Amino acid sequence: STLVAGMFFCCPGACRLEGGSGVVISVTDKNQPQRESNSYKNRSMFTIGGPLETDSNGELTGALPYIDGCTDTILIHPQIQGTPCLNHLHFPPHIRQTRHTHPSGRVGIVVRGMGDCVLVEEGDDGRDMTVRIPLRPGMVFVIPKDAAHAFETTTTMGNNGDGSCSTLDVVAFHPDSDYGPTGTDHPMVNRTMVGGVSASLIPSIQTSMNGVDK
Repeated sequence: STLVAGMFFCCPGACRLEGGSGVVISVTDKNQPQRESNSYKNRSMFTIGGPLETDSNGELTGALPYIDGCTDTILIHPQIQGTPCLNHLHFPPHIRQTRHTHPSGRVGIVVRGMGDCVLVEEGDDGRDMTVRIPLRPGMVFVIPKDAAHAFETTTTMGNNGDGSCSTLDVVAFHPDSDYGPTGTDHPMVNRTMVGGVSASLIPSIQTSMNGVDK
């Protein structure tokens, strides 16, 4: 298959990439020691998606509300609750995001626009200092677990050079999630009715499956 700019993929087994440029993230069983090596949890579906869709004005947008006017689209959903996911984050112009952290690390690539990642780090004197990192298309970045940060698309930094603000679009990899199906909470079992009762509420008939929590 041929991948073009703005496309993404997930390959649960061996694959070979030729030519082009981009970022590849490998997730192994070592990253998730609580799961058995042959567990279904460690297997995602083979997926090729994109390019990222634009609106009627040719702008990238997110499908879900996020924070501070930003939006998000889940590009690759967790196959099972707790497993990795891939997201597209859209930041409109004039955004000053609330400073926040994540309980696990993040890897991102800038796919369009300009902006800044504002980090809080400890200085040599032990006091917190603000570090502003300009983001430009094609840049890859890593945000460590629990690192305080925010994204901005303001007129003073990350602008177009003419005083106008740019949007910023980032594709971000999350190594875990608190969202996704479980053994007793997914559309098939939820909507299977036995005497008017969902099969998700009848443990005696539920299938047990290695590596899938109920």
